[in-house]
Amino acid sequence: MPGYRVAPDCGEDYSELKIRSCPVASANRLSSIIQTYHRHRAGLIQINNVYPNPTCATLEAMDVLHSNTEESVYRSQERAMKEAKNGN
Repeated sequence: MPGYRVAPDCGEDYSELKIRSCPVASANRLSSIIQTYHRHRAGLIQINNVYPNPTCATLEAMDVLHSNTEESVYRSQERAMKEAKNGN
């Protein structure tokens, strides 16, 4: 089943964590949700302008994207602090 990786390095099992697309639909409809989330995060758009009446699945996808992206950012900062302490 095709899918998108949520946020590489967001946790110990990040390689298994994916938001999956519907294999029956033959068109990947998650790319617009992921793109909207990242544009919102960058301050370029408001999510409610793109999805004025989001479905439960859209909200869940945004929640998964947000929590895993935040964890990925945290792990990146944690790694940078460790490298700075070790002088690397």
